[in-house]
Amino acid sequence: MGKRTALLCALWGALSASCGNTSSGSGSSASTGPGAGSLAGTWQLTTTPIGGGSSVATTLTIGQNSLSITSPDFTLTATRTGNNLNFIDNDPPSDPTNAASLAATRTAATFNTGILPFDLGGMWTMQAGPKGGAPTVSCTLTVNTAEISGACQNLSPPSPWFTFTTQRVDTGASSFGDFGGKWTNTWTWQGTGGGSYPCSLDFTGNSITTCAGGAVNGEVVGTPLSGITFTFDGANTVSGSAQGWAEFSATR
Repeated sequence: MGKRTALLCALWGALSASCGNTSSGSGSSASTGPGAGSLAGTWQLTTTPIGGGSSVATTLTIGQNSLSITSPDFTLTATRTGNNLNFIDNDPPSDPTNAASLAATRTAATFNTGILPFDLGGMWTMQAGPKGGAPTVSCTLTVNTAEISGACQNLSPPSPWFTFTTQRVDTGASSFGDFGGKWTNTWTWQGTGGGSYPCSLDFTGNSITTCAGGAVNGEVVGTPLSGITFTFDGANTVSGSAQGWAEFSATR
């Protein structure tokens, strides 16, 4: 798994405690913390490798149930309409024929995401592969206030890829709504050389912190949720780190 894939997985993992099954949850179990508002808007993101290297400028536009990312190496768009979610990933952006797509549908459940303008609660089924081609990966994801769990498997040839379970340990006040508090995630890579890797996730106030660790030479070691920090100033600035290989900052 390369740095770009690792970062996207880490961001999705930190914000939904997954990468990508349980009962519906209540949207009012955790209060909104300081600096409440929304992350919606256009952000100018700068990512800098830890230990040296050139910074990369990326533009993120976050809307109500929509996301677009434009960087020198790739573009990604995601839109949710009703209970349907679609991703298109162009890598590199100069070659739109070299694109991957993901389509997901869900059975809805209530989940308050706080300052995230995304409707995530419920049970999701997903398939991904080359745009216009047959799916090569199938995944499931369930998001509720007690547990967030999922699994992905390769379709051609059929083989398991990974599973994870994220269980709430404690609730707490957070700008991320029902994510607020502490969770324990256990990520399991299947097959030869696989293993299970626990990781603590802490959503407090306007910040997210996960267990220590990260990528080595651009490859995920253990869980893709390790080494993530994220802090929102309550206005127009965020900063943090991603999996031990990069630091980032963004302004809106």
